[in-house]
Amino acid sequence: MKKISKLFMLPLAGSVAWAVAACGVMGIPEGKKETVVESTLETDTSDESGNAGGDAAGTETLASDSKKIERVSFPYPYTARALTAVNIHVDSESDSDVLGILDEGAAVSVERNIEGWDQFSVDGKSGYVLKKYLIPDDYIAMNNQFLGADVDLSWIDPTKPMIALTFDDGPKAEVTNRILDSLEANGGHATFFMQGSRVVGDNNNCVKRMVELGCELGNHTYTHDYLDSIPVEDIRSVIRKCDYMVEETVKVAPTVFRPPGGNRSGDIASAVGNLGLPMIIWSIDPLDYSTKDPDNTFNVVMEKAQDGDIVLMHDTYEETAEAAERLIPALKEKGFQLVTVTEMAQAKKYPMIPGNEVYHMR
Repeated sequence: MKKISKLFMLPLAGSVAWAVAACGVMGIPEGKKETVVESTLETDTSDESGNAGGDAAGTETLASDSKKIERVSFPYPYTARALTAVNIHVDSESDSDVLGILDEGAAVSVERNIEGWDQFSVDGKSGYVLKKYLIPDDYIAMNNQFLGADVDLSWIDPTKPMIALTFDDGPKAEVTNRILDSLEANGGHATFFMQGSRVVGDNNNCVKRMVELGCELGNHTYTHDYLDSIPVEDIRSVIRKCDYMVEETVKVAPTVFRPPGGNRSGDIASAVGNLGLPMIIWSIDPLDYSTKDPDNTFNVVMEKAQDGDIVLMHDTYEETAEAAERLIPALKEKGFQLVTVTEMAQAKKYPMIPGNEVYHMR
């Protein structure tokens, strides 16, 4: 698969670069309503730098009789940094003048939020950037699976064969929606390992639809970062940046992780495990990204499919959507239940341990 350039979180001493520019602006809903900033906590209440009991995110609201983590208020002001270069507007409206550019990794002190826009001051000026593109320094994701949250297994018969279809690299609206259409028509679920940088624009609705249809959200780093080609200390950043983009869209963080390219090592496994995520690999790879041949993808999966398999595909190619539209009803007709990775793990009582590699559940 083609490598995509990597983004890194920069040191705390980042700065704002004010350079007047006329770069393109994404279409953003307008609004002036002031909103409360929220964050999430893991059960160990560590902050993003690994310090126990970080105080920037307020008080944890974990009830003693429940494994569910509630979202908590995130007090102002707080330091955040840009996920990517982004326009600074003079007002909290997408059609307002562009004051300059906030460079990737630049740090700002967020003073308040207005309808999804973060406000901050630099050199006596007020500027506005979409909240989604500023990740708080102390952001910690909530990974529901490993906080003990159960999924609905009432529709699954654990005595019958099941298979987990997984899709990498998206979302891509024109492809992902075709796959979701087929899953909805056939009563199936799938797991989508997403690049955080792609959870923007029209693709946002795909992520919301995944949740509505009972599909599983997976993390595939922020920009398809090959973990063996970056410093191990940056692994947390590229994973958390993906979590943030997804959670800002649907208020649910990814529950499983797949390393881009399947690239992994002992150090990578340890870093991923420290974030409470298993590494989902695969047992069937039809090479859809290479052949771009719907017939080949269909035939390989149908010939190899067994109970407990995890199938690798990519929802960035029209040819994969075509193959999936044939595979989903065909697998159902063959007697397979189309489930998510986590549904299969819970239905089969298969232990998914943070940092461990999972190829299949046979």
